[in-house]
Amino acid sequence: MYKYCVRCGRRVSEDEPLINGYCIDCYLKYKGIFVTKPVLNITICPRCGSWMYRGEWRDPLPLREIIRRILISEAYRFIDRQHVNLLDATILSEPYKINESQYAVKALLHVVIEEYYPLNLEKEIVLNINRKVCPKCLAYAGKSHRALVQIRSVNGSFSREEEKIINKAISDPGVAGDIVEIKKNKYGLDVKLLTSVAAKRLSTILSRLTGAKIIESFKPVRYNPDKGRWSGITTLSVRLPSIKKGDLVEFEGRPGVVRDISPHGIKIEFLDDGRTENIKFEKYWSGDLKKAENLVYSETYSVIAEDKTTIYLLDEETGNIIDYPRTKTLANISVGDKVRAVRVRDKVYMIKNSELGGNNA
Repeated sequence: MYKYCVRCGRRVSEDEPLINGYCIDCYLKYKGIFVTKPVLNITICPRCGSWMYRGEWRDPLPLREIIRRILISEAYRFIDRQHVNLLDATILSEPYKINESQYAVKALLHVVIEEYYPLNLEKEIVLNINRKVCPKCLAYAGKSHRALVQIRSVNGSFSREEEKIINKAISDPGVAGDIVEIKKNKYGLDVKLLTSVAAKRLSTILSRLTGAKIIESFKPVRYNPDKGRWSGITTLSVRLPSIKKGDLVEFEGRPGVVRDISPHGIKIEFLDDGRTENIKFEKYWSGDLKKAENLVYSETYSVIAEDKTTIYLLDEETGNIIDYPRTKTLANISVGDKVRAVRVRDKVYMIKNSELGGNNA
């Protein structure tokens, strides 16, 4: 059975659909895939190249890609959706001026008509190009910010390792793009950011890597009646712990030495029985784990002999030789190793000196 085009009278086969009574050629010639002239509004920041779509600023992209994305998203406004499905688009040209206020581009539209005819159609797309400085660039220019991260060390200054960690955190892709200003002062580092989201990410990274304590506060500045909430400055105080490898500590009254610090906690070797335990940073901030005021390092000795029960130690400064019982903390000691005395009130412990890191003498 055959059908006929209402415009040209061409006979089409049973399998070939008519489009509102038109054959494909007459449909494209007399009706077309557009129900209205395609016009796109393009808003681009002239400083950074970011672009706005539906009220939201997006990361910078090549201009042709921005046009392509908006064209695909907005096609429903001007495409004959009853008969045409836009699959994709390729922008063929840079924008060219067509009148005093508008530009246009050539675009290759990849469409399917009546779910039967796959076609590539070259069309002109009109553009209203607006150039508007984005909020991020405005904030950079005016040094304005919505969040502040204050990074402090309990020690009063940052160690070289802490500086490396801080630099890594502020270089994170989710943080770096929102940084407005970084200021050093005698207390530490102040990082101003555009959003509280980036500020919280920065503080979370520092907490994860160092066990830092975070205190958050909010200072309201202006009430927005439309949104029904206050806008202002979110401040995150990030305090780095003042504990490091080799420190002498007490945990729940037991003396120990810090053997390692990692994102998982603080590894303590207890002096009384030689056992090690990983202590969460929460215990440090609660005061259960603290630096021991009554624990001090004293003499360093060389192991000159050892047996199953005793090690023999030489004080190289004085020449004195002492014997010391082989405790659990010295189970793996051997001739040539260095040990160091730790005095706890009236008691002395010996610990292997090579494992103490920065506190070695």
